[in-house]
Amino acid sequence: MNLILDLDQHDIGLHETTDTSVNYTRQAARAVMRNDRDQIAVMHFTVTGSYKLPGGGIDEDEDILAALHRELREETGYTITDVAELGTVTENRYYCGMHQISYCYTALAGDFVGTELTEKEQSEGMELCWAETIEQAIEWIESSDTLDEDGSATGLAMMKARDIAILRAADSV
Repeated sequence: MNLILDLDQHDIGLHETTDTSVNYTRQAARAVMRNDRDQIAVMHFTVTGSYKLPGGGIDEDEDILAALHRELREETGYTITDVAELGTVTENRYYCGMHQISYCYTALAGDFVGTELTEKEQSEGMELCWAETIEQAIEWIESSDTLDEDGSATGLAMMKARDIAILRAADSV
C-alpha cells in the first residue's frame, strides 16, 4: 500500500508531560465509506463533539480486511462492498507510547444490519452521521476542538490530521 501520511506527534509540535518512547504497535483498519447517495460516513462523539472516520483496531490474528468489515459493521451498522485500497497512515503517539499503522480503504455501504457499539462507544455518544461531500466531512473533523473520545487534546489533533489526510487521498482517487 502507498503511504498517505507519516505522522509524528513531536514533529507537529505536540508535547505532553506523559510522553514516553514508543513501546508498542497498534494496527487499525479505516475506510471512507459512501452510501448510495454518495454521502460520506463520519462517526460523531456527542459527548466531546469530535468526529472521526469509521474503523478501529485489528484483533490479534485477524486479517486486515476482516477487521475492516467487522469495524465498519459494528460502528456504522452497515456491511460494506466494493472495498478498494487507499493507502496507509503511520503515527507515532508518544503521549501513550504507541506506533499506529492504519490501513485505509474506500468502500460502499451495503445492507444495514445494526450497530454493535461497545459500552465505551455508547457512553461517548458515538453515532453515524452522513456528510454530503468530502469537504463537509473534513469541515466536521476540523471543527472538533476539545478532546478525542479518550479525553486527549493531543489524540484529537493526531486523529484530525490522520482522517483529513485519508479523506483528501480518497478525494484524489
